[in-house]
Amino acid sequence: MIKVLQCAGTASVLFICTVANAKSPEPTFPTSIGLPSTEDKLYKIGEHRYIHKMFFKIYDVALYAEDGAQRKDILDAKASYQLQFRYLRGVDKSIILKSSAKMLRKNLVPEELDSITARLNRLNTAYQTVGKGDRSSLTYQPGIGTTLHINDLPIITIEGEDFARHYFTIWLGKLPISKSLKEDLIKI
Repeated sequence: MIKVLQCAGTASVLFICTVANAKSPEPTFPTSIGLPSTEDKLYKIGEHRYIHKMFFKIYDVALYAEDGAQRKDILDAKASYQLQFRYLRGVDKSIILKSSAKMLRKNLVPEELDSITARLNRLNTAYQTVGKGDRSSLTYQPGIGTTLHINDLPIITIEGEDFARHYFTIWLGKLPISKSLKEDLIKI
């Protein structure tokens, strides 16, 4: 939504300002996707556009899970699921890592964070700066682990159900990066 305002006493000078609470177009992700390296499908549960500080559109994100998966199955890493991201602007690797570290400290007790630190360091090393239009995904599969893909290329797989349970708290934990994001993603 755009509003045009005229300054008092200054005819013909107009200011155009974007209203901060204007609704962004909704993201559109497919209703189902293939699970990497299998013929199984994952089904979209929800999607969200993440806007930082009300102005900066960062990414669209969707959560997919195997058919019949319940909220508890996802949060406890008992089912296959995937977070898919489409970046609406470039995001430097250092910002991704700083944000994830902050959210993990908010959601995990020190012992939980310590238990995944070595694996987290491997994932952080593999992360890359992303540009506008890039895509990434984090896919958890029981018995395999959490796989990071960037622009459809597998980058790294981190083993452990506990790693997935803890790492995905960034978006799905008690103190997620955005409450509305979590609510939109995990509607089941």
